[in-house]
Amino acid sequence: MARQGHRIWAARLTGCFMLIAAIVCVSANFLWHRFTSQPNVVAKTPRESSSNLSSDSGGALLSHPLDPLLAFARKALQNHVQKHQDYTAVLIKQERVNAKLVPETKMALKIKYDPPIRLQNSTRQVSVYLKTLEPKSQAGREVIWVEGRNDNKLTAHEAGLLGMISVDLMPESRLAMLGNRYPITEIGIEKLLGKLIEKGERDRQLGPATIRTTENVALGDRLCRLMQVIHETPTSLVDGKTVEFEFHLAQIYIDDERLLPLKYASFGWPSMPGGKPELLEEYTYQDVSLNVGLVESDFDPKNPNYGF
Repeated sequence: MARQGHRIWAARLTGCFMLIAAIVCVSANFLWHRFTSQPNVVAKTPRESSSNLSSDSGGALLSHPLDPLLAFARKALQNHVQKHQDYTAVLIKQERVNAKLVPETKMALKIKYDPPIRLQNSTRQVSVYLKTLEPKSQAGREVIWVEGRNDNKLTAHEAGLLGMISVDLMPESRLAMLGNRYPITEIGIEKLLGKLIEKGERDRQLGPATIRTTENVALGDRLCRLMQVIHETPTSLVDGKTVEFEFHLAQIYIDDERLLPLKYASFGWPSMPGGKPELLEEYTYQDVSLNVGLVESDFDPKNPNYGF
């Protein structure tokens, strides 16, 4: 009888141990799966991470490394359209035009938005004022363009004695495009966000990319999140066809507090092995002041404060 009770007790102990072992195995498997499902993030100072896979704020894996950048651009564009009616800034740009790197230009910028006048237009109607500050040889040049006004032509005058004469030009005319990579119709934060979405969606279809993110990068008086998009090779094979990437490296400086991209720069592949990537274009928005209350006279060549 005692021996039978001992066997029953032993059987119960064996069952308990087997149950505990099963629980441990399941827990270990769950923890291993949860650990290995997280992206590999390496912290540096300032905080930096690099990966070919990304995760959203909930930890779920995303299907492409560009998804966080696309998510930011879409959110920022919606915020910009809904909350910002105008802004002033200092725009610093440098572009490669016809394979030649044009000297850096610094301009005072005013932009005012209005609701779109065409239902199919995805962005708002825009009014633009530009005044060149640097280089010294161009300082004083002014340009005004109001979408849909003046037969959609811009009005401009040069610096110095040439400033006595104002001219009306189509934005994409040869004279208006002289020394510029893009027409004035593509200027501004709203257009930049649209281009980020357009380029991101295109590159997402072309294949892999590497994203490197660095937090707390100083840009003027703002702390930004720097996102770098890297294509390791110039081309990708899509449906049996070779397609070229537009850039080797793109850098986007994001002001997360205001949901604004304050700087965008893109670089091509080095001209020779081991060389530095070549700058294609760079745009920096400094001293951005939002919703300052710009009015029609800010975009009128007859404004007595202007030199038209």
